[in-house]
Amino acid sequence: MNPTRIATYSELPDREPAYAVVENVDLVIIRYDDRISAFYGRCHNRGVLLADGYIYGENLICGVHGWDYRYDTGVSEYNNDEQLAKFTSWIEDDGVWVDADEIRAWTVEHPQPYHRDEYQGMYQDVHGAPEEPYVGYIKELAGYGLTRSGEHGPVAAMGVPRQELPSWDDLQFVVGQHATLPQLDEVPVDTVLIIGPRAKKPLRLEIPIFVSDTSFGALSEEAKTALAKGRKEERKINGVEIHDGYHIV
Repeated sequence: MNPTRIATYSELPDREPAYAVVENVDLVIIRYDDRISAFYGRCHNRGVLLADGYIYGENLICGVHGWDYRYDTGVSEYNNDEQLAKFTSWIEDDGVWVDADEIRAWTVEHPQPYHRDEYQGMYQDVHGAPEEPYVGYIKELAGYGLTRSGEHGPVAAMGVPRQELPSWDDLQFVVGQHATLPQLDEVPVDTVLIIGPRAKKPLRLEIPIFVSDTSFGALSEEAKTALAKGRKEERKINGVEIHDGYHIV
């Protein structure tokens, strides 16, 4: 047994969550009347610190998503299958004490993933959620920038599942598939696009933007007129038509 003092009993407000950390495990302490509770201090939902929550009735409420736990047992009234680990605690010489050996033994089956010296420290969201698929990548960029992927970011071969591709409901820019890696910054490139390069009269665009009015009435006459006026003067080079700006069909 390794008695470890985690708080001063007389300084703890009644029924107000307090924070402590023992063996790299976050704890939430609750004094109620002349008794004390010491629980694992993170919500089962997303790992939010419960010491930042509040007491409502006989429940400790997570301050972010509203999950509930009884402050005497740690069991959720809403879902009894959810229960905070409760550690042995006692009051002695105006101190609140726990057994550090008990908490260390608990971490064998419940290792803590929080790295307090990294980005967001003990407020890291290590759980994630399907509706937030980029949290992990944001943490990577915040912690390491582009040092692990290079100044241009990650580069990988194409192979996107069809269901993840943009649909016609999205604004979509279609570019040619890269057969090789992108050019370096100092290599000159252009944006010329030739439609029908083997045709008798190919169409050459300085920029690969092709605007069509075949929208079955979705574009008004004014919109079509504005697009037409936006088209710059055509010219020919070696018998090939050059179109700057938008090409209207």
